[in-house]
Amino acid sequence: MNLDVVKLTQDLIAYPSVSLSSNVDVTRFVIGILDRLRFEVEELPYIDVNGVAKLSIVAKLGKGKGGLSLLSHNDVVPAFAEQGWTSDPFKGRLYQGKLYGRGSCDMKGPLAATLCAATRFKVADLKAPLHIVVTSDEEIAARGAWEVSRKSNLFSEASTGYGLICEPTRLRVVHAHKGALYLEIRSKGKAAHTSTLKGINANIAMIPFLQEMRTIYDLVLRSRKYRNAEFSPAHSEWSIGINDYNIATNVTPVQSVCTISYRPMPGTEVDELIERTRQSAKKHGLRFAVKFDGKPVYTPKDAPLVRTALQLSGTRASSTVPYGTDGLAFASRMKNLVVLGPGDIAQAHTVDEWVEIEQLHRAVDLYSRFIDHVCVQGRA
Repeated sequence: MNLDVVKLTQDLIAYPSVSLSSNVDVTRFVIGILDRLRFEVEELPYIDVNGVAKLSIVAKLGKGKGGLSLLSHNDVVPAFAEQGWTSDPFKGRLYQGKLYGRGSCDMKGPLAATLCAATRFKVADLKAPLHIVVTSDEEIAARGAWEVSRKSNLFSEASTGYGLICEPTRLRVVHAHKGALYLEIRSKGKAAHTSTLKGINANIAMIPFLQEMRTIYDLVLRSRKYRNAEFSPAHSEWSIGINDYNIATNVTPVQSVCTISYRPMPGTEVDELIERTRQSAKKHGLRFAVKFDGKPVYTPKDAPLVRTALQLSGTRASSTVPYGTDGLAFASRMKNLVVLGPGDIAQAHTVDEWVEIEQLHRAVDLYSRFIDHVCVQGRA
């Protein structure tokens, strides 16, 4: 089966699989390709909080456990012509060596490169299995990746092997990225016209809690305990948000909502921060919830996977990045992960998003070398 990485990327872009809408159609398109390549395909459907159908898949070529997994997502952030796009964001446009369109870089181009690399191999070639994973909702708390990590039988088999998260890194090896923590704290009041003095202002109970959160804010930015010099920046912010969603200034606020987000780094004892926040909320009579807790990705720089990735990509040294990927979920099962993909993360989520065509072709060749090294030759 012959696939052209540029044409395939354009085909994928044509599906407007914005995270708040369904990704089922574009996933079915990918399944059709995998079926023709004789992959076994495991489907993991779910309905999101808005009642929208979503679909993630894990596909396997070959027998046994471990091997190599190429990990991508097919949801994209929103794109509207009125944002300033110079052409239809869902029609891949070629211009001066670049392919423009929503998802060209993040990450339908990288996904296309994994599929094109897979076409170069047959099951009879493989000593170890090749897996292709495509998730939904990466842009929304990695929901699809959590479905895969928790429920997929094929991913359970693959988890002992190597994983390449194919997000854009300009084909440089990334051995670690920060995690993601999201907390929500709520105060409940009683609505009334402010002139009556009969209301209960929900913000009042939140104020002493916020003072204690300011202490944690200062702590995580200053303490060496929460510093990791491998990253830039070397600290993460205890990012505090507050909103009472009040309908008018003459109505007593009936609710107050505090949100806290934090990007933990490898070695950070985030559990004690969570517990400290929980106890503070309890003391002040507030409702507390952990909405998301994604662990950082960290594969030691001297690990076999990192050394192999450097060798095959011709990169001198691996690096870290401050953002996150689906690895937040995959790392709960798969311990050997690196981020390695075509394109520049600076283009992700931008108006007139683009990826260099040369990067796409280089990615196909690099992923092919990886498949040959791990799955055909059976090497570490």
